[in-house]
Amino acid sequence: MKRILRYTVILSIFSILLFSSLVLVTAYDNYEGIEYDDIVDVAFVSYRNGEFVIEYTAEGSIRIEVNTNAVNHNFVNQILGMKIGEKKPYITWNVGADLIEYYNTTIISLFKDSTPPTSPLWRVLRPILIVVAVLGGAVGAVYLVIKLKGRVVLKGCTSCKNTGTTQCAKCGKHYCSNCSTKGCTNCGSNKFIRLKS
Repeated sequence: MKRILRYTVILSIFSILLFSSLVLVTAYDNYEGIEYDDIVDVAFVSYRNGEFVIEYTAEGSIRIEVNTNAVNHNFVNQILGMKIGEKKPYITWNVGADLIEYYNTTIISLFKDSTPPTSPLWRVLRPILIVVAVLGGAVGAVYLVIKLKGRVVLKGCTSCKNTGTTQCAKCGKHYCSNCSTKGCTNCGSNKFIRLKS
């Protein structure tokens, strides 16, 4: 049984490492939305200190590379995760003494995805790896709790409530070194197992 638990823990750790390396891909999808290095068409109305600057519409949108080197990082942080067709009513930030405002910022379309689409095999493999990683992690956590319980949790003496240093070999009650000399008060046994400290 211990060998099975050990292999399960190793498998869960391996699965989590594999899963995390595969998930750290940045690309647009319906779940994650806009990610870094995507190129998108955006519509908005821009104001600087309350004065109209420019308006981009769905028909005449502006193409933006979602990257802090290409566009202001405040704007990029606001559109990350947005989905095609999604609208943010108000985005604002200050540049020195100037107040920059964007109204009705809408993602019109995705011009270029930063990574290629996932393969059909990955769409099947991903949920399986998630289930294996979660189950392996749960089994590993239970195994560690069972393994470390005796070492971390110190039992009190059944008779006097001091820290238990021995355990009755017959019934499993804990006793301190003084009380164990009298024998087990629960079952009368005189055989004790020394607890690991």
